[in-house]
Amino acid sequence: MPFQPLPDTGPEKTHAPDAALFIIRFFAALAFFYYQFYEQVRNAVNFIWSKTEWDLVTQLADKGLPLPNILTVVVVALMSIALVAIALGIFSRINGLIATLITGFILIAPIDLSNLLNPQGLVLYLAVFIGITIGGAGKLSLDYRLAGRKAKRKK
Repeated sequence: MPFQPLPDTGPEKTHAPDAALFIIRFFAALAFFYYQFYEQVRNAVNFIWSKTEWDLVTQLADKGLPLPNILTVVVVALMSIALVAIALGIFSRINGLIATLITGFILIAPIDLSNLLNPQGLVLYLAVFIGITIGGAGKLSLDYRLAGRKAKRKK
C-alpha cells in the first residue's frame, strides 16, 4: 500500500504537551518573579527614587563588576521584562536566553537574591529557562499566534 498523506482537518488543536508546556512556562516565570525577584524590583524602585541602600548593589560591587549601580538596575529591569515575556510567551527563545544567562550568573557567582532561593531551586529554574530557550514556547503562546497570522498573510 503506498503512502498517503493525512487529510487536512483544519487548524491544529492543542494537545496535552502544549498545555503542560504552557503551565510549566507560566508558573516557573511567575514563581521566580514573585518569590525571588519581586523584592529586588521594589528595592530597585526605592534605590532609584528614594536613594536607599540596596544590598544587591553591594554584592555586585564586592564581585568587582564595573558600575554596579547602573548594572544592577539594568539587570533587574531586564530580568523582570524577560520573566513577564516568558509567562506570556512572546519572544520566548530570546527572553529564555536572557533569563538563562542571568540565572546562571546568579548561580555561578553566588549572589543572595532572596532568603527562599537555594542552589537547587536555581538549577531547576535554569533547566526550565534552558528548555524554553531551546524548545520555544509551544502552541499556547503569543509567538505561535503571531506566527500563524504571519503565515496567513503570506498566503
